[in-house]
Amino acid sequence: MTNTVTEYLRWTSGAYLFGLELAHCREIVNDVQLTRLPRSPAFVRGLANLRGTVITVIDLEVLLGYRKEAAFTEFCNIIRLRVQGYPIAVVADAINDTAFLGADELERPPANLTESESNFIRKVAKTKDGLVLVPDLHSIASRIN
Repeated sequence: MTNTVTEYLRWTSGAYLFGLELAHCREIVNDVQLTRLPRSPAFVRGLANLRGTVITVIDLEVLLGYRKEAAFTEFCNIIRLRVQGYPIAVVADAINDTAFLGADELERPPANLTESESNFIRKVAKTKDGLVLVPDLHSIASRIN
């Protein structure tokens, strides 16, 4: 049996390391201006206008329950994602790198996660830098639709 290897973009948000298949990452944009939405869910950091397309910017730390609310800043770094039907992006404090991960390095999330974690984390990757949380984009997109 061959071990399929896929390239992942890895980034940090707060104290957490996240990763997504590079094919799901459309672009990285630094210093994007956000518009705050006062009545939006806590995990929505705001809206961004990228070349005429309005994008919902998600704070994964808040969505996963690691922080109560998103600390609003007018500008932030984002990763624009490729998700069917809805333009979304996630906040990135720092872009780490890309890494090739094999199927043997990815595991299902453990059963003892919180409800938010089990709903929105698809896989966990074991790397030399620590555990990489791989979000479930379709669950995230359906949550904001």
